[in-house]
Amino acid sequence: MANKKLLFSIYDDVTKLYEPPFLDINKGSAMRRIQDLMQSNLQSPYTKFPDNFTLMEIGEFTEETGLIFQDTLEHVVDLKEIQPIKE
Repeated sequence: MANKKLLFSIYDDVTKLYEPPFLDINKGSAMRRIQDLMQSNLQSPYTKFPDNFTLMEIGEFTEETGLIFQDTLEHVVDLKEIQPIKE
């Protein structure tokens, strides 16, 4: 059975460009990764201007074959909706 991971990218509404993609196992894990990044780097543009960025699912990557599949772009979450981690 093929081991697939999802490809994600952050879309910048100001520049109208997509950031370089990253892999994660599911949407929840990708959101947690971005939440952690925002929490640990308060000077990040994502933290300072979260209303400018959107997390998008952009495809799938199959580890066994190295193939990337993309047929649509799917909105995951606007970064302004990601809540800070409670300590």
